[in-house]
Amino acid sequence: MKILLDIIPFFAWALLWIAGGWLLVASLFRLRGSENAMTGLGAGLLLQAWLANLLARGLPVMTAFWFSAGLVFAAGLLSAFMFRRDLQIEFSVPQWLLLILLTLLFNAIGNGLGIFDDYQNLPTISLMATGDIPPHFALDPSLNFGYHYLLLLISAEFMRMAHMFPWSALDLARGLVLALPLMLAGLWAYRITRNRAAAFLTGFMLAFAGGTRWLLLLLPQPILNIISSNITLIGSASTTAPNLADALLSNWKIDGAGPIPFPFAFYTGINQPYIMAYTGIAGSAILILLILLMTVGRWRHWSAAIITSVLIAALAIANEVSFGLIGLGFLLIIIAWIIVNRSWKLPRELWIWIAILGAAGLAALAQGGMFTEIVRARGAAGTAASYFDASPTLVWPPSIISAHLGSLSIFNVSQLIAALAEIGPIILVTPLVLIWAWKSFKIGKWFEAALIASSLWSLPALFVAFKGPLFTATPRLMSGWFFACILYSVPLLWIWLRKRSGAWQVAALSGGVVTTFAGVILFGVQLAAIQKPVYATFITPMDAQMSQTYWNKLKPGSLIFDPTVYRAPTVFGRFTKSSPSWYQTSPEFQALAGAPDPFKIHAAGFDYMYFDSDYWDNMTPAEQALFKNECVKQVAQVNGIHGEKDYRRDFRRLLDIHDCR
Repeated sequence: MKILLDIIPFFAWALLWIAGGWLLVASLFRLRGSENAMTGLGAGLLLQAWLANLLARGLPVMTAFWFSAGLVFAAGLLSAFMFRRDLQIEFSVPQWLLLILLTLLFNAIGNGLGIFDDYQNLPTISLMATGDIPPHFALDPSLNFGYHYLLLLISAEFMRMAHMFPWSALDLARGLVLALPLMLAGLWAYRITRNRAAAFLTGFMLAFAGGTRWLLLLLPQPILNIISSNITLIGSASTTAPNLADALLSNWKIDGAGPIPFPFAFYTGINQPYIMAYTGIAGSAILILLILLMTVGRWRHWSAAIITSVLIAALAIANEVSFGLIGLGFLLIIIAWIIVNRSWKLPRELWIWIAILGAAGLAALAQGGMFTEIVRARGAAGTAASYFDASPTLVWPPSIISAHLGSLSIFNVSQLIAALAEIGPIILVTPLVLIWAWKSFKIGKWFEAALIASSLWSLPALFVAFKGPLFTATPRLMSGWFFACILYSVPLLWIWLRKRSGAWQVAALSGGVVTTFAGVILFGVQLAAIQKPVYATFITPMDAQMSQTYWNKLKPGSLIFDPTVYRAPTVFGRFTKSSPSWYQTSPEFQALAGAPDPFKIHAAGFDYMYFDSDYWDNMTPAEQALFKNECVKQVAQVNGIHGEKDYRRDFRRLLDIHDCR
């Protein structure tokens, strides 16, 4: 009964934005009845999250979540009333069943994986669910966390509305945001080709296409050794093996990978398969782009442009690189129009797009996320510092950055071969995609032309790199190119091959198999994770039990000392102050953790301590004696749970050290 009472508000809240988004799309855009449901679901989810991001600054967080969903529903009702003659409401049972099945599948896989930055996603979700929106850095609240946090915000909403743990909320939100773009990709491809097989293959290509590092295994060993000697592995690749040749024969050493490890040869540091997007972005940016593809150019009323502008603004907090690339794509389109037409007098539709982009850009400067932090960092002194340094630097020779293989110069043959393998043969469809962009440009499909034109910025990206934690994010500058090739490959080849010989068709099919082969292999490995759910690499059932009782219950504004720095913010929804980055702790915190003293820890600003049995056992008798002082009050202790390793002696302990002065 308690579970039912907890879940009813979640469904009521979700019904508001689903119905509101559905009505808005059905009334304001000229879509087929079969396209409205999935497009409306996505639009409703994104619109309410964007509104919640703004409202949470001045309202209690739960009020902001409910009010944002209510606003979307009210807007949908008003729009439906105004354009009731144009409404096409079609409920397709197969569509909804497929969406639910895909969501549950991705959710189940996510339950068994703890990969890709759960250490930063889970603390941020937990804190956002308490009302920290836009988020601050969980390990130092004096820093603004300028991050693409839209998916994390949606997860925080799921967490509060359904009374979920942050890791469960992230898995569910990620499952939905991975499933829905595959549905929309199929609908969009069907619109172009009028063929259900092409629609299915487009979704399949989006899901599994990626790099082809495994092709390096087909090279003669001497050649592979030469390539390997020219490459320095970085990140998780450097812990996998000493060199590329050995790494290709090894399992990828990454935390939280599930019961079966991922083969290193089938992943890539540049063009990853969509089904591996268990990150803090997942499919959120692709979802926005596909909704825009489904709706732009099909406005029934000027108010539809407002929805479009909000979706583009939401793109800035889903993936700031995609947002920037869209703007740069339109810049190329405007320049091309001026050159082709030899006139500065732009068509009316382009001016409308300039206004839409301008409004979205202004919102992006103030709404939170990376763009807001860039402006803040260059603003007046006294504003909070930002976690990321987004200042680009020019590099020479021009290079392609891989998150595993480092900087790969295009002038070094060995490194270029490795880079092309990391990218994969999907880029061979680039000529067809650019031809489609030119045709879209000629007939005034400005957004579609700009989306493809944005891929041309991959060339300047060869000369740009970022510092610090953003170094391995540099490949995202080329993401527009990869996305355009993957999305358009099946529809355009389907049309082009109709009048071509069987040899061309076999070649295209073979290319598709090569492009998706690694993704299918990785997906097969993922399926094993369904049978072994986990919380996170740093969370145990004891932490979950503690969180169930004390999440968001400790004194607001308090700091928690925890030697496992990611854990306490996730479990309790309260900040710690331990680190300048996710990857290292400060010397001051290291000193406190190495010689624990409740008086010194409280003097450093901490109000609570949370630790496990291992930390307690590593204390000296003199250090343990300090915790027997009457100023130290035990708030709670959870003992080891049967079935866990060393459960008879393990524990989690929460102490109040407010009075240790």
